[in-house]
Amino acid sequence: MNRCTAFLSHASLLAALAVTLHACNPYGDYCQEAMDCEGGNEADIDACVVDIEEAEEHASLWDCDEWFDAAFECAEVESECENDRYGVPTDSDGHSRCEDEQEDYQACAGY
Repeated sequence: MNRCTAFLSHASLLAALAVTLHACNPYGDYCQEAMDCEGGNEADIDACVVDIEEAEEHASLWDCDEWFDAAFECAEVESECENDRYGVPTDSDGHSRCEDEQEDYQACAGY
């Protein structure tokens, strides 16, 4: 195998691995949708995933996994793209569809 062929082979393998990692990550789809809405790129998707993983780790340290999971699952289901912003909409009184879940998590984690 010559150098060019070897390079292309490695590049293809890395690209396939990157796609696979996004598909295996529980937060990849959410972050992909968010960045599609907000005009982000692959680096933004990766940063989004890292931010959520860090929040998940913090929740685990405080034994708040259950509340974190509920808050994230609600956000994942309820989030919408509006005016190039991705998130859970609020009603006319400013209440989020995931307010209860978020408050429970925040109370557990000490925010």
